[in-house]
Amino acid sequence: MLDPIALATPHVGPVVRATPVNGFVGNQTFRLETHAGVYYLKAGSTVAEEADACQRARSVGVPAPEVVTSSAEYLIMRELPGRPLAADSPDLRAVLRMVGEGVRRVHTVADPSAAWGDRLRGVLDGLDVLPDGLAARVRAVVPEFVESVAGVRPALLHGDLHLRHVYAEDAELTGILDWGDATYGDPLFDLARLSMAGPDVTAAFLAGYGEVDAPPRTLSMYRVLWSLIALQAEHAAGGDWIQPHLDTIAREIG
Repeated sequence: MLDPIALATPHVGPVVRATPVNGFVGNQTFRLETHAGVYYLKAGSTVAEEADACQRARSVGVPAPEVVTSSAEYLIMRELPGRPLAADSPDLRAVLRMVGEGVRRVHTVADPSAAWGDRLRGVLDGLDVLPDGLAARVRAVVPEFVESVAGVRPALLHGDLHLRHVYAEDAELTGILDWGDATYGDPLFDLARLSMAGPDVTAAFLAGYGEVDAPPRTLSMYRVLWSLIALQAEHAAGGDWIQPHLDTIAREIG
């Protein structure tokens, strides 16, 4: 049983209160109140990768969480200022422009040893999470797309870019958080995930990110793959956020 106070105290000092935080069903996260400030402790299977992604993002000037300590089992991060960016915020466009500028820098961080094609082929090995008819539709279309993008130069990806993971104070970006799905692959994968928030959000993001060659079919296929990854993770962790992912796959696959 995870004891957040015992784990955190040697790194952040005495913990006044440790409060569980709702998040992905496969992780455990706690908000830690201390005399020195507020921290978050996260335990899960991808915390080492998340810590590395945060540090690499910060190295290119992106306000990712500051990692205090990390191991293969858990990481502790300092709380970011601000609050989640709301879809109806009057500062939405200004903040998203800064997000676009930051993610452009993140996408300059490369790992030539990463195999994007192998990552996506592995996703296609898990189609048993789909109803038979939908699985057959995916098999008829997506493998050919995967081979067409398999040779893309792998860049650092956030992996789950949406408004809830953007923090701001008024018109100032204060953080991009939750890098637990970070990987190395095609930057258009991040854009496809963000595009699920709608065309206005996408346009504001691209005002900072810059022009991209993003054929609609490519974004559609990446939305299918992102939803399939999320669906597989829910099944593996015993979660129940299933139907929205199935709906997205069915809609995008056509």
